[in-house]
Amino acid sequence: MKKLINIALLCLITVGGISCQDELKDELFQKYSYLNKNGWKECEVKIQDDNTALLLLDMSVNGTSANDKDVVITVTNDPDTLKEYNFDRYKFQTEMYFLELPPTCYTFDKEAYTIPAGQFKTTANIHIDLNQIENIYENYVLPIKISSSTGEPVGPGKYSKLLANIKFTNKYNGTYSGNGKLTIDATGQNTATGSAILYAISQNACFMYAGNATSETDPATYKKYILKISFDENEKITITDPSGNLELEPIKASIARKYEYHATDTRYYIETSILDLKYKYKNPLDNRKLVFEGTHTLIRNVLRSEYPNVEVIK
Repeated sequence: MKKLINIALLCLITVGGISCQDELKDELFQKYSYLNKNGWKECEVKIQDDNTALLLLDMSVNGTSANDKDVVITVTNDPDTLKEYNFDRYKFQTEMYFLELPPTCYTFDKEAYTIPAGQFKTTANIHIDLNQIENIYENYVLPIKISSSTGEPVGPGKYSKLLANIKFTNKYNGTYSGNGKLTIDATGQNTATGSAILYAISQNACFMYAGNATSETDPATYKKYILKISFDENEKITITDPSGNLELEPIKASIARKYEYHATDTRYYIETSILDLKYKYKNPLDNRKLVFEGTHTLIRNVLRSEYPNVEVIK
């Protein structure tokens, strides 16, 4: 009798094991479509020769089983989510709000995107034309959401919406470390400044803020201090004042570069850029004349293929 009971238990365990294995073949979670990058993300996009840039947007289907059907997804801009984000973060400090990237300056390469059966991902190409951006000096966000999905439903908002903070890049942008000095021209009194940040606005131009103005320390007035930094084919620098309100007097502006072989990755050089600036300008808030002088350094890896003719230190 005991032997018969043991055999029966063994059969139940075997059947139960087979049943569990069968269940694992099925979907354990609700499938849905989503954006691989979602929520708030800083997105670097490189400026091309024609003053355009390309933002890649990956879309996927989640789940634990194979995708057995075509999933067709459409995406659109989502200004309402950006409005909610701005208010949640800054409340009534509207001068701090991020601006939506103008819809007239970008296009999607397709009206709809298909994730074929058997695959899990597809990519949208979003073409941004910087020539169509009226105020290139703003900090823009491209708000995007999945507007429809056939084959599988649209995922929850936190996975199907993206606030892409667009960061344009070129050969010169970045945070240059080092110190500067800001001097009141009339008295000689001076104060130290920190790093210099260059923001790309075209393939051969950036902008920065004069003196020690930043969006963090002067949120209501920092946009009054914009300086445009242009580089010619020989990397000679020209500094201009787009607003015309700073009474800018350039004194010195140069950039020196050196290249070294990367110790562990043959795809790259190590580029060291030394930016040397000196200029005089008028503070638009109190009309005082100020002199800025500083030397700042940026070190980064650059692809050898993009710098074929540089002299390399051995």
